[in-house]
Order: sequence, then structure tokens, then C-alpha cells
Amino acid sequence: MPRRARLYAASVAALAGVCVTAALPAAAQQPEIRPGLWEMTLSGTANVKQNVCLTPAMVKDMKQMAAKGDPSSDCKASAEKVSGASRMFDITCTKPAAYQASVVVTVDGPDRFSMSQDYSMAQGGKKQQGKLAMTYRRIGDCKA
Repeated sequence: MPRRARLYAASVAALAGVCVTAALPAAAQQPEIRPGLWEMTLSGTANVKQNVCLTPAMVKDMKQMAAKGDPSSDCKASAEKVSGASRMFDITCTKPAAYQASVVVTVDGPDRFSMSQDYSMAQGGKKQQGKLAMTYRRIGDCKA
């Protein structure tokens, strides 16, 4: 995988907990997404697919799951706004690399949601800007 694709994939993986948390409505008592095996497809300069298992406990307490993400990351979400099935917010990180993004997450149902990001990041003294689009779809049950 080219270096740029690895960088995108690493950024996406680090932010996955924050982003999945954002998929839930602000006032929800019950989660809108179902536990199971989810496929994330990243579209941008690099196309990457990654599978992640969301257990019932993770879906029930998504904020706790996000807090247990990459221990070297200090990513924080702020400026949250909700409009219908969409949630908009900003992400700011200083480690492991400087990263800022404006994010829109739209829940299309219990088995599908999408996310787009306009981002700016700095790593190794180089600054990059771009757009990412991610789609998430539930593909089945997690394998034991």
C-alpha cells in the first residue's frame, strides 16, 4: 500500500471510535446502529476497505468505546450540530500527528451510515489537506 494510503488508513482507524460515536443521535437512549461486522470503505486519493466488529456492549456505550481508542491519540470532537439524520462536528488532534477535520455523519438506517471529512493534517513536517468519504455497511455477525 502506498505511503499516502497507509497514512489515510491510519488516520481513519484512529478516528473510527469518534466517528462511530457521532453516528448516534444526541438524545438516543437506544443505539440506531446494530452490532455486528461492519465494512468501512474509504474513498479519496486512496481506496481502502477495512472490517470492524462492533459488539453489543460497544454499540450500547459508544462513548466508552471511543475513549478506549488508540492510547497515543488525543483526538477530541467539538462544535456538534444535529440536523435530521445527519450530525456535523469538528475533530482536532495534536498526537500522534496534528489533524483537524470538519465531519458530517449521516445514518441511513441500522445497517448503513456514511461520513465525509474535509481535513488538514501535518506529519513529518509536511502539511496535507483533502477530502475523505467513508461508507459503513453492516455485513453480518462478528466471527468468534
